[in-house]
Amino acid sequence: MDKHRKQYTLATTLLALGLMATPSFATDKTPVQDINNGYEDYTIKRTPADLTPQERQVANRIIYACYLGCHRPAIEEVPETLSPKLEGFDAQYFYNQFVDMDMERQAGVSSQMKEMVYTVPPKEIADVSLVLSERPMKWNPRSEVVASDAYARGKTKYDASCKMCHGEQGASTNPAYPPLKGQMPAYVFEQMTAYRDGKRTNRQAAVMVPFAKMLSEDDYADIVAYVTGMFYTPIEQREFITGKGMPPVEGFVLPDTGLIQNFIDMHGEDNDYPKNPMDYTISNSGKIVVDNNTKLMWERDSSRIWMTAVEGEQYCSNLELDGYDDWRYPLMKELQSIADLGEFRPAINTDAFLNMPRLQSGVWGFPVSDHPDHAWHIGFPEGHIMGQHTASTKLVRCVRADNGAAYHNMSYVDNKDGTVTEKVTDRMWQQKIDYQRRNWLDSIKYCENLNYANYDDWRLPNIRELVSIVNYNKTSPAIDEEFFPNTPIKYFFWSSSTDLPGPTLFVRPLPPRKKDQTPEMLDHRQDKGNKGWAQGYQIGSGLGMSKDVEFYSRCIRNP
Repeated sequence: MDKHRKQYTLATTLLALGLMATPSFATDKTPVQDINNGYEDYTIKRTPADLTPQERQVANRIIYACYLGCHRPAIEEVPETLSPKLEGFDAQYFYNQFVDMDMERQAGVSSQMKEMVYTVPPKEIADVSLVLSERPMKWNPRSEVVASDAYARGKTKYDASCKMCHGEQGASTNPAYPPLKGQMPAYVFEQMTAYRDGKRTNRQAAVMVPFAKMLSEDDYADIVAYVTGMFYTPIEQREFITGKGMPPVEGFVLPDTGLIQNFIDMHGEDNDYPKNPMDYTISNSGKIVVDNNTKLMWERDSSRIWMTAVEGEQYCSNLELDGYDDWRYPLMKELQSIADLGEFRPAINTDAFLNMPRLQSGVWGFPVSDHPDHAWHIGFPEGHIMGQHTASTKLVRCVRADNGAAYHNMSYVDNKDGTVTEKVTDRMWQQKIDYQRRNWLDSIKYCENLNYANYDDWRLPNIRELVSIVNYNKTSPAIDEEFFPNTPIKYFFWSSSTDLPGPTLFVRPLPPRKKDQTPEMLDHRQDKGNKGWAQGYQIGSGLGMSKDVEFYSRCIRNP
């Protein structure tokens, strides 16, 4: 691993991002207020000086989470990453781009950001935008780039076509145009191709299109060298495991989520419907874990080093444990099946699975997502599902099953009565939703009270069940349309599962593991800060969201 991929310690990152609350700035007696008409109609009137210490602290925690996850390669300046640096943008520009990630902005890997739009309320997005606006984007030009012909050519081309809007060498002072100086090269290059190809159309895209079409990709690369100080380096692409055609695992049973905690007084949340508790057997050698529900066989000890997607694939293909040599990357549904959502930091059974860091615990999962340079990962601090650039580094935990089987492809039956039965997991689904968006609690009530297709025992599915019907081999929608037609891809679907640590994931004191907790410790009905797990079907991502946000509901029952 080269010097540009060094791992930042938690302390270093905390200092770099200013996670600690800072002293308040002087404010007027009458606080300035933003105009808040919801996510897509929000006008920032405040300045960074108007932020309270508490607002700054919350914003810094959100920023820290961004750089701990998908934007980590940007802060480490991995040239191939498609994730940008976040500092230095005008606050309103940053806010607008953030909320546009749900459908309006289509370029690059913007769909990976879809879930992040709803993880925090609009005002907190504005707070984040304000904090980031006062931080300059770091400019660390590499000497070999500055001395190159590409850099010199890039200056000439940039000055002729870009300088008027984006300022001297991309150090924009115009709030309508983002800074480019120090930005990640692959990100800038891909945005140019997206404007050219009509994939990025939001906001002021029309201004950029003529310039993007006028310039060639060689011109893009030269301009990128000049403004970023790094060469554009395309990522090595290859065909990773897709899961297509792999048969179901014999004897498969869908495990529960691991949530045994109680969060509400009414009936209908995840732990009210126990069916198949998570259960494992460790091999005599101690090197393998067998999931007694899914029948999948797992490498017990995850990789000791972080690997790119290509390196991880090679690691699994070369692995031999207990006489088995057919190890492979896990597919997304398989990897999510071992996430124990009743635990956090890490969200996994640490007796069964070893070497799982509490925070930096993302594990590669496949197939690739909606971009050939992006795969998936489960973030095991709490179990979220998100994409990651294949040039980034994650942990690896290999899996195998007899007869080349996998938990990936589903088997549906249209019952012709508005319901669909899925035979691998043995569940019956509401086929036609009502297209009404509700908050988390009202979604539970809706399914509990639903009388549909002559059944009255419907419930809101847990997050494991919602993931089961994702088709990770397609997007927009990432679901089988033959059986679930007209599935919305804007917004998410609520599950009955609570995101246990919620917004305090990175700072919440660690309790004992749940097997060591008393009944009183498992009772969270007075804890009002929890989020709920929601699943998207644009590409298949899922994350904990504020329970007040209104999403769709698709009910489920056990046939």
